[in-house]
Amino acid sequence: MVDTSSTNEAEIKLIETKPLYNRANRDLITIMIALTIVSCTAIVGTIVYNLNDRNNMAKNIEAAIAKGVDPLSVKCAYETNPNSVCIAHSLSNKK
Repeated sequence: MVDTSSTNEAEIKLIETKPLYNRANRDLITIMIALTIVSCTAIVGTIVYNLNDRNNMAKNIEAAIAKGVDPLSVKCAYETNPNSVCIAHSLSNKK
């Protein structure tokens, strides 16, 4: 028979291991991922909006040419910032 109470046996100690990420780190990572997704969505949305705006302007300019309307007037109607071409065009067409 084997004596299990011998002093030569090594004791097995159970220690509690800490998780790799604690709760605060997981929350921070989740917030960063969410902000990245929101930022990417905003960038893609802005690009799609601008592309659609330019396509609509092109269609309206083609329709204006077909109807005999000045296409520069249509282009200036889509401008959001004042530029010298649109200002000169509007000043030259005052009646």
